[in-house]
Amino acid sequence: MNRRVVLFVLVGLLAVLLGFITLTPAQAVQAVRDYGYWFVAISFGGLVFHLVREALGWWTAIGAGDRLRRVWRAWPVWLVVGLAALYLQVQEKHGFKIIADEFLLCSTAKQLHEYRSGAIVLRAYDYGGNFVTLNSRVDKRPLTFPFLLTLLHDTTGYRVENVFILNGLLSVALTALLFLIGHRLGGYWAGVSLVAWICLVPLVIQNAAGAGFELLNMVMILLVVWLGMRFAEQPEHRDRMGALIYATILLAQVRYESALFVVPVAGVILYGWWRAGRMLLPFSAMAAPLLLLPVPWLQNVFKLSEASWQLKDVEGATSPFGFQYFYDNVGHALNFFFTFDGSQPNAWLLALLGILAMGFAGLLIYQKGREYWQKSPRDTALLIAIIGLTLHAVLMLCYFWGKWDDPIIRRLSLPTHLLLALTMVWVWSKVPGLTRRWWILLGLAAFQWLGWSVPAIARQEYNAENYAARTTNWLSDFAAQQTAAGRRILVIDPVADLMWFLHNQSALNPYTLAKRGEEFVFHFEQGTFDDVYVVQRVIVDLATGGRFISAVHDYGPALTLEPVMEQTFAPTYVIRVSRVTAVDAEQILQWGKYQETLDLDSPTGGIEEVKLDVDALNEWIRKLP
Repeated sequence: MNRRVVLFVLVGLLAVLLGFITLTPAQAVQAVRDYGYWFVAISFGGLVFHLVREALGWWTAIGAGDRLRRVWRAWPVWLVVGLAALYLQVQEKHGFKIIADEFLLCSTAKQLHEYRSGAIVLRAYDYGGNFVTLNSRVDKRPLTFPFLLTLLHDTTGYRVENVFILNGLLSVALTALLFLIGHRLGGYWAGVSLVAWICLVPLVIQNAAGAGFELLNMVMILLVVWLGMRFAEQPEHRDRMGALIYATILLAQVRYESALFVVPVAGVILYGWWRAGRMLLPFSAMAAPLLLLPVPWLQNVFKLSEASWQLKDVEGATSPFGFQYFYDNVGHALNFFFTFDGSQPNAWLLALLGILAMGFAGLLIYQKGREYWQKSPRDTALLIAIIGLTLHAVLMLCYFWGKWDDPIIRRLSLPTHLLLALTMVWVWSKVPGLTRRWWILLGLAAFQWLGWSVPAIARQEYNAENYAARTTNWLSDFAAQQTAAGRRILVIDPVADLMWFLHNQSALNPYTLAKRGEEFVFHFEQGTFDDVYVVQRVIVDLATGGRFISAVHDYGPALTLEPVMEQTFAPTYVIRVSRVTAVDAEQILQWGKYQETLDLDSPTGGIEEVKLDVDALNEWIRKLP
């Protein structure tokens, strides 16, 4: 066994050389493109292998007569898990919530499905009846979520809607893991309580109905916590350790910062070795350091393009992380957690009880930490996970874009919701002399749910302000109709051009059109596409009722447009789709030269900021019939 440990260390040193020293940044990124799929596939296979082997061992260990009896007795568990997962899926309309992230994840999954290439589509066109990728690049987002979405594409056929099916399945995994962890802490009703407190958070519901990787991140964190508790109880069990290691490898490749969780998992493994009195490693763990190579390789995306950090999107940001952001971000976090009017998808009572529980957890560790370490592996493993989640929360609050009350950023608080709920349930299980403790906790959950969560979910104010997502879901429906009708179109879209590729339709943004005007004119005259459409933002002057189009959306005499459909998302936010009926080749070139004068690197991307006239809006509202 010592030889295995030495071999593991040597493999780790090789992984460090390959991950940080041997390859240039360009070579490392190319390695992710070419081989990233296989790294994740092997890790996923390792996790499934160890989980299935342990499950089969348990299944064969019990008598044949007990098998069905045990399954039947578990019906209350299946009921809680199923109803909670269903609840997460029926509260909101399924659709894209975080435009940039979700399109890029879906695009990567499409490339993995078609080419096994870990990249996103930048240019693609219908060629001879096939939608062919002409240009792609590696995205900064890790590959675990795209890989799982690829599995759905591979087994059921490619559909844009598969991403919502995936998050539906992940909702079941989320509620099941919440129950399993809660059950280990305090029995059946503790499991029900943990499920209830997480599922009543509107932010969880929002992401469960979306197309992003946040729900998978929560699932993998909970899976690692559950596997860590089980391993700590039986550190000699090779399959439990193998499953924990491979689950951690996958977790490290869900979100950028999820690699942080490798540290607390290493702590749990060291604790297990201490309990066992020796170092135990399954042979399958030898590949673990090499399977983590995509993590350092993918960081080279930021070296090749500093713009990947998006520092320009936040005024005054000079570095991605720093303690200079902490104080301000804590204020935004408190504003998110303790806003009571439904404008934030929060659960203020969970935040209050969770923060108080964090304090009590510190006292319990101070008073009984040694006792937990020596006699309670379950508690020790959970406390190590709580410390890891706390470090994650601090890191996110030191992030330059860590304002949790921002509509796009508040999803970063989801792991902290797990931290608060896990700590609350664990501390609640330790309160002495409290009868019917779980009924009290469930009653408080019902109070939060009925008093605040249900009205907030019903009003959907936190979704209404996300105009980009609402616009893109509307356009996505239009794209799906065109694809279903077998039509080949080209769309000029200044915001969500990548979305059209998901529907196998061609698209370009105005910046590309400005650079390739001659090519555009050529194919328009050739009739390459059944139709060419333009997406434009129409700005409304409430005082006069006049309408105009911002400079980056206005093509002037270069394009003759015929409006096809228009949608008003707010009094001053209107989106129009128009068909291009004629093109002036000379004017297109002049328009392209004009575009070069715009500051497209500004935070608004060249789109003039329109200041809302509050007095005019109030007058407009007052005059509603």
